[in-house]
Order: sequence, then structure tokens, then C-alpha cells
Amino acid sequence: MKTPTGIGLMYNMALDPYFDLYPETIDYVEITPDILLQDKGPGQPGRFVQAPREWDTVRRLARRWPMVAHHVGFSLGTDGYFDEEYLENVIQMHREFGFHWHSDHLSYSKLIEEGQPEYNTCLALPIPYDSESLEMLIKKTRYIRSRIDLPFFIENNVYFTEIPDEEFTEGEFVKALCTRGDCGFLLDLHNVYVNAVNFNFDPIAFIDSLDLSMVEEIHIAGGDEIGGMRMDSHSGPCPEVVWELLDYVLPRAPRLRGITFEVDESYLPLIGFESVARELQRARALWDLHKTPSHVA
Repeated sequence: MKTPTGIGLMYNMALDPYFDLYPETIDYVEITPDILLQDKGPGQPGRFVQAPREWDTVRRLARRWPMVAHHVGFSLGTDGYFDEEYLENVIQMHREFGFHWHSDHLSYSKLIEEGQPEYNTCLALPIPYDSESLEMLIKKTRYIRSRIDLPFFIENNVYFTEIPDEEFTEGEFVKALCTRGDCGFLLDLHNVYVNAVNFNFDPIAFIDSLDLSMVEEIHIAGGDEIGGMRMDSHSGPCPEVVWELLDYVLPRAPRLRGITFEVDESYLPLIGFESVARELQRARALWDLHKTPSHVA
């Protein structure tokens, strides 16, 4: 099964007509497995139920394009927690759709306290970059790799407050996790831009602090501002800075498999399918510039 390389689109239901209108803009489709499942909650009989419409749509897409998965359900940063039922459903999806790789965020979204119901933060929250978090995540990523024979990537997160006195820089932490945890790196360039705007640092200097040889996928997206903060809302076209960052990273990421554009379904009526096509075409132009054989050393 050949691994896809090139330009991908993150799927949502509002994009259904797009795949027939602009099929030439896509090399692979990325899905969030969580949208295919109705979750009744931990401990409930028959907890996970397939969402029939979404499942059927993804099944049709999988006949036309290679599929990859981008999770939100693992909550990797939650200490003392791993959702085996969720993993079993991911394994079932892989059997049906044949994912080429899968990924999740370097964050947590679930709070677990003994004797209390599971609490979902509804927002991916950052983890401390320390030895305790690193060892916990290494165990989880290795376990996921042992259960699903697929490349697994972790994605850099946005954050809205800084954790003081970090033991590692983000670049050091990601490199150690990828090296020891048997995983790759999904570099979200809009997340880098969001953090750079909100915390006033140079995004190029941040990227230079990363080991780009570990980058296997890139996410690009747009966003907006709420209350003076830049948000990773996937609200439309990429800012120019994101394109500049992509142009900078591409020749420095030798293991890169693909660039995936993300757009939230609630914003699609405002920007339209043509705007999505233009973003994918612009990403492809940069891919062709840096990744075609004539341009690769």
C-alpha cells in the first residue's frame, strides 16, 4: 500500500460536495475518527455507536483517496488515563478504511478524578514539558504503536497561558518524545503562528529550535481574533505568515509526507468551496517547488 504524499484536506460533512467539484486538488483525505462515533460516555453499555451517515460518507471517500486519521479522543496528556474502548474503535476503523498514518495532539482534554465522572475540557490544554510528562507520553505512544501497525504522529498545540519553569523547551521535548516514543511529528504551522502572536516571539526562531527531520505531516489553517487573542479556529484562508512559514519549512523537512489544510464546517458558507480550492492549489505549488525530484537534492 503506497503511502500518499502531497496535499490533503481535513474532512467535515459540510465539505461533501467539494470532493466531486475539485477532486484534482486532493491527494489524500484526513478524517477525525471521533466524528464517526456517538459516545454515550465511559462505563455505558454499548458506549460507542457508529454515526451511520458519516461512516457511509467516509467509506465512499476511502474508495477514491488514501485516508489518514487525526484524533482528538486519546487525550494523551491526561495522567493515569488511557481510553482502551476508543482505541478498539480506531483499530476497527483502520481495518475498514486502511489509514496510512494517524496522529493526535500534544495536549489533554479530559480530567480524571477517582470517584468522579470524567470531565471534558472542550479545549485541548497544554502539558508541562518535564520528565514526568515525557515518560508518561512515551509509554502511551509506544503502546499505540504496538496495537496499530501504523506511523503515529504527535502535533504541537496552541496554548493561552505559559507554564513557568519548564524543564525542557518545546523543541527538546518533542525531539525526545519522537526519538524514544517511536512516533513522528505533525507540525501545525497555524498553531505556531497563534502562539507567536499571543506570546510575542519570532515564529522562524521557534521553528529553528525544532528538529525538522522529524516532521512527517504539516497542518495549515486560518484563524481569527477573540478578545485580543489569536485563535486556531480554522476559520478560512491561511494568513500570509503561515505561507511564509510553509515555504521556509518545506526544504528543511526531508521526511514530510503531506500538507493538510483544515477548515471548520461552520465557516464554509462564509468562504465557499472556491476559497478552499485556492488554498490547496497554493499549497500544491509550494509542494511542487520544494518536493518534486528536480528540486530535491
